[in-house]
Amino acid sequence: MMERRSLLTGVAAAGLVIGLPGPATAAPARPVLEYGFDGGFVPPGWTALRPPTLVVYRDGTAIADAARRWWLRDAGRLVRHAVAVVRDPANGKATLDPDDPQVADDVDTYVEAGGRRLTAYALETYREYGAYPAATYALRDALEKATTRVRMHGDHFRPAAIKLVAVPLDTTESEIRPWPRQVVPPSFTGRDEWQSVIHLHGPAARAAVRALPRDDLADWTVYRLPTGRLAVVSWRHLLPHERAA
Repeated sequence: MMERRSLLTGVAAAGLVIGLPGPATAAPARPVLEYGFDGGFVPPGWTALRPPTLVVYRDGTAIADAARRWWLRDAGRLVRHAVAVVRDPANGKATLDPDDPQVADDVDTYVEAGGRRLTAYALETYREYGAYPAATYALRDALEKATTRVRMHGDHFRPAAIKLVAVPLDTTESEIRPWPRQVVPPSFTGRDEWQSVIHLHGPAARAAVRALPRDDLADWTVYRLPTGRLAVVSWRHLLPHERAA
């Protein structure tokens, strides 16, 4: 009882309301905390496919990489910590000396909590130069520790809902597989259309998971679509709030 009361008190102080912890499947639609990465030098389609590193819902359910799910006992404290850091705009501003390196094509680290978003470019790369405030790095470390716990202890997160991302190709030296007939194919609506994003649910999602095997998010496979066009394809599971959108 004390653990539940502490969770409620901690997050209420951050201006949020969390319900009593329950089954992971009961997680409500919107997360109260989201942590992840944007941008960077990545292959086509990766930005659309890349999930948040960690999302935390109002009942304490946490999902890492859209792949593992666990209930965080200290969710209230983590959310309160995030809200305090995100509320100060100075925590997203880097201060570099003239001799410090200028990093190109790095990722933006972002944290959303309490209705606000903090973005820090090349946060970890600039750590040795102390470019960002100590509070920003402390939050980043706390979020990484929580993410590691979810990855280590969490159950597989496998809802019958996926995001399918396809990028067209003109040519390839990779193995080409025929598009499975039981899966809705991606479509490209114009000559300059550079990617297709489809959300599949229920039986359609389950059919795609069976017919489009992959080891992880980085496992992209080349298929010949029913139109004859080539596309490199991968997919991931949709998060609860993405399924509700």
